[in-house]
Amino acid sequence: MDFRFSQFEIFTATGVLFVCLGFVCVFSEASDIQDALGAEVVEAVAKQNLFWVSVEAQGQNIVLTGAAPDYQAKKQAGVIAIGVGGVSSVANQIAIIGEAGTCQKDFDDYLNDERVSFKTGKAALSESSYPLLGLLASVARNCNARIEIAGHTDSRGDAAINLKLSQRRADAVRKYLVQSGVNLDWIKAIGYGETQPVADNRTEAGRKANRRIELRVLGTTT
Repeated sequence: MDFRFSQFEIFTATGVLFVCLGFVCVFSEASDIQDALGAEVVEAVAKQNLFWVSVEAQGQNIVLTGAAPDYQAKKQAGVIAIGVGGVSSVANQIAIIGEAGTCQKDFDDYLNDERVSFKTGKAALSESSYPLLGLLASVARNCNARIEIAGHTDSRGDAAINLKLSQRRADAVRKYLVQSGVNLDWIKAIGYGETQPVADNRTEAGRKANRRIELRVLGTTT
């Protein structure tokens, strides 16, 4: 079998390789810029009077989701987001939840002090998280509200694997809360993977902040 190649074939193959590497580099750089833009918007909007907010960057287009106490807070969040350098458009999907925000504040207070943790790379809850989950379950049982458990990861590793891991972790928290007496119909679990960073994934501190579980009040059950 003859494995000799002509100069034309060698030059062609080399050219294709460089083109492919170029696409990889451009895609990686674009992903980093998009991640940084999303984190910058989160930091800016987080200063507003919101119960919670998540930002998804789609290139230079921003999608805002979350919960606000009133229309003015929602509107101001959109104004601030569009004012961030590099943002070309904002889809403001923040919900107004009014009185249900009392429960959101309780969730936030607990989760600001502690984090729901898991065994490394797995969806199994760490035993150290049980006391925190008990407190969260107590709040959820007494809230007449629909609640979303949102699972998030940092951007390291494969995005599809991260998405599945975040879903399994959110499911694990939901299972624990339901077993603790939270109404099954009031609570859902969604894994967002690495799509909603709250900090810069290029730093260890940022990656740690992005690996998180959030409890989000979506509105009352009536």
